Amino acid sequence: MKRLLRRQSLRTRLVLSFTVVIVTTAGLIAVLSYLIVNNRFSYIILSTGHMLARQLAPTFADYYTRSGGWDGVETLMATYQDADLGGSRHISGPLQGRNPLRPSTLFQAQTATQIIEERLLLVDTNGKIIADSDPEGKSLHIQSGDLSKGAPVIVNRQRVGTLLVASSLGELLPSQRALLTDVNILMAVAAIVAVLAVFIVGWFQTRNILAPVRSLADAAYGIAGGDLSHRIPVTSQDELGEMASAFNTMSAALEQQQILRQRAMSDIAHELRTPLSVLKVNLEGIQDGVTAPTPKVMGRLLSDVDHLNCLIEDLRMLARVDAGEFKMDMMPVEMCDLVENVIERVRGAAKARDIALTTRLPDAAMPIVGDRQRLAQVLFNLLSNALCHTPPGGQIAVGACWVDQEVRVWVQDTGKGIPARDLPYVFERLYRVDQARSRETGGSGLGLAIARSLVEAHGGRIWAKSKQGVGSIFAFVIPVAAMHKREARSVANH
Repeated sequence: MKRLLRRQSLRTRLVLSFTVVIVTTAGLIAVLSYLIVNNRFSYIILSTGHMLARQLAPTFADYYTRSGGWDGVETLMATYQDADLGGSRHISGPLQGRNPLRPSTLFQAQTATQIIEERLLLVDTNGKIIADSDPEGKSLHIQSGDLSKGAPVIVNRQRVGTLLVASSLGELLPSQRALLTDVNILMAVAAIVAVLAVFIVGWFQTRNILAPVRSLADAAYGIAGGDLSHRIPVTSQDELGEMASAFNTMSAALEQQQILRQRAMSDIAHELRTPLSVLKVNLEGIQDGVTAPTPKVMGRLLSDVDHLNCLIEDLRMLARVDAGEFKMDMMPVEMCDLVENVIERVRGAAKARDIALTTRLPDAAMPIVGDRQRLAQVLFNLLSNALCHTPPGGQIAVGACWVDQEVRVWVQDTGKGIPARDLPYVFERLYRVDQARSRETGGSGLGLAIARSLVEAHGGRIWAKSKQGVGSIFAFVIPVAAMHKREARSVANH
């Protein structure tokens, strides 16, 4: 059975599951309802028959008193059959000339029909039938236990008989059987209608539920095939809608990452090809005797080799950080001192570009725990980026401060700013805001990516804010508490 279900579609399995559950539930309800209805119906019939017998018992007691026995009681039973007519069938004996079982004299009008239809049995103390209002009816055998279902006929404080109603013994009237049959048919029809309704609703509902799932599967196959442009229509606000939105977000992120990865591969190829081409041309010129190996020529060659070496080293470091193999040399670092040292390293370059370089540092020391060399590299990369994008006559400000349990360092420039569409990607590898700039004017595009990796390796975060025509602010924070924990782990490892 399980193998058969596994071969079916999810829609078929859901519908079958719903149908089985509803059929089982409806069947159980129908069976329980049948038992309850029959039980309560039998109880009502028994109670009504017992009440009817008690109401009629005094009449039969009066007959017994007047007649001195049960002789001729069949005539009294015969008047019961004619009670609906309110007539005066001939009665002999003590009750001659009147109808003692006329309903209007015994019951309210609503019980008259029941009295007429019910079959009365008069039995003696041994359970033997003395008189029957329907002697031609089905033969009934009275058990000793059945006497408790009737009403005793008491004369002079002695039980001279028992009056029973046949329906109390399980002999239902045609109208009672018809009513019980109608109720059972109604429950069966209701159960069938419920099953059909659930089957139909479940069929259409599963189609609506599985439509986004099919769209998701198609889109997933498309993405697996390399087409990352697939999106799923969001048609609801429920969990399926959330699933579609999450998938679309994932697809957009994958598509963007693919674009960045393709751009990175192209940029890496360009970064490697350009210095290699220059090296090849110069070396071929030296080999052919066209170019003399002067110190100036050799200096250019060494510069290209250094560029290649730095690029490869940067890529290797990023790969090690991604793989979790990058080791941090954690030690106490005074952040203000580190900032001033880095500023001194770039002050000459700033002066050569006619860029004013200022600092905004607190008077108090800012001790943290971190890798001094890597934190200096982060700040150096941010300053180098600011120098590249700040025109002559501009300004660069570097500052540091405490923010809660974190040290914040920021670099602000008065460059041309970063377009809003490019701002989310400035920390991506080899991403250039100006795609037309060369490595001589814009570097390799790895500086900010390295800065982000190193900051995150310290447990911090880095971000950028910019406004075109005004300038940019790059900032990063290092959580002090996290650094102490890292230091403790580093000491424990050593």
